Parts: sequence; C-alpha cells; structure tokens
Amino acid sequence: MSKFYLTVDGVTENTVEIKRSKFIATLSHVESGEDAEAFVRAVRKRYPDATHNCYAYIADELGNETRFSDDGEPGGTAGQPMLEVLRKKGIVKAAVVVTRYFGGIKLGAGGLVAAYTDSVSEVLDAAGIRRMTECAEVTVECDYSDHSAIESALTRAGALRGEAVYGENVRAVWYAETDKSGELLELVSAKTLGKVRAEITGRCYKAL
Repeated sequence: MSKFYLTVDGVTENTVEIKRSKFIATLSHVESGEDAEAFVRAVRKRYPDATHNCYAYIADELGNETRFSDDGEPGGTAGQPMLEVLRKKGIVKAAVVVTRYFGGIKLGAGGLVAAYTDSVSEVLDAAGIRRMTECAEVTVECDYSDHSAIESALTRAGALRGEAVYGENVRAVWYAETDKSGELLELVSAKTLGKVRAEITGRCYKAL
C-alpha cells in the first residue's frame, strides 16, 4: 500500500470565548520549519496587542520536525497540548497559533490546557483536510497520433495529469500511487502495441 499523510488545506481561523477570554486559533499548511516560523511571525504581527500568541507545528511528513511555545502562559498549559492535538489527529505539515486576549478571569492550569486543546480541535474541525499520497512521477513521450489514446487510458486508470509540453511530439507527466505505477507503464505499452514506453522519473506526494 502506498504511503500517505494528512495535512490541512490553506489557512483557517476560528474563535472561541471562554470566561471572557478570547482565543483565536489560526491554522495553516506549511512545507517546512522555515514556513512554519514565518507563519508564526505573521500571526504575531497581525495580533501585536494580544496577551499571548502560543503556537505548535509539525513541519515534515514524518512528524519529526516539531516545535511549540507557551508564550508566557504557565509551562505545559498551551504549546505542548496544542502539539498533542495535531499528533492525535495525525496532522503533519501544519502550524497553529492560538492568540489569547485575557478577559480578566484566570482559568487555572487545567482550564488553560482545556482552552488551548479545544481551540486547536475546533479549528481543525473547520479546516479542509487533505490526504497526500506517495506517487510515482511517470513521464510519457509520444507522437500526437498516440497521445489521445494514452491520455484517455491513463485518466480512466486514475492517474493524475501533470505538466505537458507540446513540441514535435508530446511529453506529459502523470502521477500514480507508487504501488500502481507498474500498471501504468504496462498500460501505455499495451495501448500503443509496445511503440511507446513510459518511464518513472521521480517520486512525490500528491492529493489524489
């Protein structure tokens, strides 16, 4: 079975109010630790007068590149619980900042953990979740006379069309789950009676 991971789509924001404190959760897809740090800085710049801007992120698909911050809240009451929500939901390549405006009523350690946990859970529920599947990049170079039949066959087989270059012939890139890539190579050969041969030219993750 092909490998996959779950991530979020774009940027999502959700606000909850707990005992007059306002918690604004901003969630974003990121591609790297640098992306995540830039996102955190952008949210802090957007809410410079907030009491706290706590954050957590998992910046790689393996779940190894992580970081979190309580940003002045009591240790262990914000960043770590936020990170645990991402882990439990299986979400990677994502960063979340929870901005708090203090409303005058202290929540206590348990209340803070619940508030930050709920804030992240709710913004994840509101976000679009993407399943990213490991794919083989399959490149096909063929004459125009064969292009239509190959395109139709690969589309029916569930391959995802990538970039195509039209010159003296057609050079097109397709993406298929890694464990199905062999079938695509055989399909191209069969559809053209062995005249056209596809080749695997790389691997990547795609939303199929």
